[in-house]
Amino acid sequence: MSETGFSFCEARRANNFLFCSGQIGLTADGKAPEQPEDQFAAAFAALADVLQKNGCTLGDVVDLTSFHVGYPAHMETFMQVMGRSMPGIEMAWTAIGVAGLGYPGSLVELKAVAVLPNAGADHG
Repeated sequence: MSETGFSFCEARRANNFLFCSGQIGLTADGKAPEQPEDQFAAAFAALADVLQKNGCTLGDVVDLTSFHVGYPAHMETFMQVMGRSMPGIEMAWTAIGVAGLGYPGSLVELKAVAVLPNAGADHG
């Protein structure tokens, strides 16, 4: 339990799925990049890292929710980065505009559900 009184984890397994908490894009020194493209790429890298720690890849994602500050600003750039980060991957995707995120300067947060490998579920 954290100091704030609630539990938090990067990801949680349930049955054949991995539920990933929202990931934002930060630099190695913990700052949000000023350039949207860099921040979006860092967010996908952070999500990929959480997935990898739990035996999954971006290819195992079946549902993605992206929260965007100032939606629909930067959506073309976001979609280009998503296409490079998740080429050929078909998933359910919902984009939601928000007034702000929990980290200063963040433009996007990615929340995902992945099928655990060898779970026998159909990814398509």
